Amino acid sequence: MPSENVLWEGKPFNFGIPSFTKYTITDRRIIVERGMLTKKREEIQLYRIRDVSLKRNLFERMMKLGDITILSTDTSSPTYTLRNIKDSIKVMDTLGLAAENARIKNQTHELTEIQV
Repeated sequence: MPSENVLWEGKPFNFGIPSFTKYTITDRRIIVERGMLTKKREEIQLYRIRDVSLKRNLFERMMKLGDITILSTDTSSPTYTLRNIKDSIKVMDTLGLAAENARIKNQTHELTEIQV
């Protein structure tokens, strides 16, 4: 298996409350690990991502936080939200670029509409 480059790692910002969730974005996938005693791990391949959006209220904009929502063709997690991400615009841009590069590398194309 080829090695992966880690593009970003982080945890939700919970204002000092410990978080047992860790997010990792590599050049191939998003890895979400949750839990303290029982660990749960989910992965979304980047080439499956269809759209990325960001939601921030006024307070979150002042704190440079935001929720990044990912829409994908993944069957187990078609919609996933990375919550309370610091520097959310930068992370969203990194994720969008990595997803585009993964689609090019894997030569995947999205078919949204077929006309006869």
